[in-house]
Amino acid sequence: MTRIILVSGRGGAGKTTVAAATALAASRRGLRTLVLSFDLTHGLGAAMGQEGALFSGPRGVPVGVNDHLSFHEVDVGEELRRGWNGGQGGLSALVDGGLERVSAEEVAMTAEVAHVVMLLRLGEYVRAQQHDLLVVDCPSTGAALHLLNTVPAMRWYARKQEAPTQPGRKARLLAASLHGADASLEVRDRLNAVDALLRDPTVTTLRLVTTADTVSVQETQRAYTYFSLHELAVDCVVINRLAQEAQQPHVERLQGAFSSLLVLKVPHQAAEVVGEKPLDTFAEQLYQGEDPVSLTAPQAPLGIRKAAVDAYTLEVRLPFVAKSEVELTRRGAEFVIQVGAVRRNVVLPRMIALLPTSGAHMEGDRLIVSFQKERGV
Repeated sequence: MTRIILVSGRGGAGKTTVAAATALAASRRGLRTLVLSFDLTHGLGAAMGQEGALFSGPRGVPVGVNDHLSFHEVDVGEELRRGWNGGQGGLSALVDGGLERVSAEEVAMTAEVAHVVMLLRLGEYVRAQQHDLLVVDCPSTGAALHLLNTVPAMRWYARKQEAPTQPGRKARLLAASLHGADASLEVRDRLNAVDALLRDPTVTTLRLVTTADTVSVQETQRAYTYFSLHELAVDCVVINRLAQEAQQPHVERLQGAFSSLLVLKVPHQAAEVVGEKPLDTFAEQLYQGEDPVSLTAPQAPLGIRKAAVDAYTLEVRLPFVAKSEVELTRRGAEFVIQVGAVRRNVVLPRMIALLPTSGAHMEGDRLIVSFQKERGV
């Protein structure tokens, strides 16, 4: 199975450099590696040392770097134009005919469809099995959360679409990809497949990139909590651009906060990290000669477990969170977990949806919710 490494974190912290250096280091070990950019700023090509015109040249296609490494800056507009049967057919099937009078360029402007296209492209690379490793340069934390929560959000909209009260046109457009014609059913299956891989800690891990400054500790803690809430396994924290003794207290706070994770440190680079040689140097400082792919043992997957006859638990990793900071609500088969401004809607399997919620507690960094048949019922 193709291994996937996601790279996200603070904007401007150097996540594109970390993604590029990780991919290059893996390719030096003989792994067939592709680094994908889902960041619309398209800085990956520049980091790889590819010079060209600002707004022309090859768009949205893989570019080779060495015998084992290539990169692909995903261009949503190009992806839609290539897969559209004259500009409408493919996406019209995706949204069940809801966009018959909308052009590819107009659709590409909507974040929801852009996220679907990116995830489908990732899924195509996984199915092709031409790469041992896919490194994804994600947007910064907030946008990455929206991107990686695309499929669960669509499933939520799909359930609301089936309710008597219609939730509106936007929900219908999103939900349509999970219902209807064979073409849209195929898209549904592909999206669900890639979503399952992203939430499988034996396949996909996420690396958080930050810097050592006043706001970095809490911001990175929140990012770790929010990604964990959505079942994304974080395997390390990268502290980038270390240059001053004044940063040491912040480094110590980060190391203390993330003592359960691997924390990697990279000094500030004297020159821009652009091209293979500077990226090689950066990767050596980052990984110290260790395997850049298998930094830690895979986390045990959490989720729904059977505890006994007619008794189940839902386990969610919530680091840095006290029970009083978690808001839990339930509406039939829908169980909602909210921490701060971020929420996760869990659709309970039918066998559990019939059971009442019997309790919830924190055990270390895990939220454990119990569902159990009432005695005598």
